[in-house]
Amino acid sequence: MELRRLAKKIREMLDLTNELYFPIVEVLEILHKFDEDAHFEIVEADELEENEHAVTDIISKTIKIRSDVYEGACNGVGRDRMTIAHEFAHFITLCVCGFRLARSFGDVDVPPYCDPEWQAKCLAGELMIDSDLVKGMSRSEVSEKCGVSYDAAKLQLSKI
Repeated sequence: MELRRLAKKIREMLDLTNELYFPIVEVLEILHKFDEDAHFEIVEADELEENEHAVTDIISKTIKIRSDVYEGACNGVGRDRMTIAHEFAHFITLCVCGFRLARSFGDVDVPPYCDPEWQAKCLAGELMIDSDLVKGMSRSEVSEKCGVSYDAAKLQLSKI
């Protein structure tokens, strides 16, 4: 399924079709609606790998979020909101939609569209910044109205 279309389906399911601001923290609270076994945990930095802000465990269907990242997202920090959206996107693509993890053997490169990181980055961007709603907006407007970083707004606008 095309990731932009998947994002629109998720927004539709959550009754957020015409909302610029995607409430990612609130969506975490209803993660079980996507899969009854799914949940999220707020953890301390020492419970994750060094430099990890959040991680999705596809076996236990758990999104683990560093406490400072969660607090930042709750306070509207765009980078932290996007970090959580990225992990939510991993959860959706791998646990709900059943996308397969890509593997590379030898010198064979994995096409970007088959790479779970690429998929999560794209889906998160589409969820947080709906392409139809931001057409004609400046980067600053997108950043402010969608609650994302300026860099995320710039990247997503370049894909429209």
